[in-house]
Amino acid sequence: MKIIAFVCKGNSFKSIICERFAKELTNDFIIVSAGTNPAEKVNAEGAKIMESKSLTMAGYKPHSLDSLPENIDYLVKMGCAVECPFVPAKTIIDFDMDKYPAETFEEKEIVVDLLYKKVKEFIESVSKN
Repeated sequence: MKIIAFVCKGNSFKSIICERFAKELTNDFIIVSAGTNPAEKVNAEGAKIMESKSLTMAGYKPHSLDSLPENIDYLVKMGCAVECPFVPAKTIIDFDMDKYPAETFEEKEIVVDLLYKKVKEFIESVSKN
């Protein structure tokens, strides 16, 4: 089974939400997420936004890049000025999310909706391969 890894700095908001959306959208891949400097817990506002979409973040926690499996097929970076140390992957994609502010709750809601669209389009495109 092919592996998709979503990565960012803290793995508390963008990448972990992408992991959650992807797991909701497909069972055809192993889906993980990690951060270059993982936070201690999932972003509370992000979790609240996901709850409003009937998607719980219970059981999700930030992970370090060291926790990623080997032989990643798709490494999806959030942008966020993330410079991944050498993480071998067959294909690297950048969602380029650093241009979208996520300071306020309202901005985070916009980012979550955008991430859903990006993840959905990505899953549809790689599912054809």
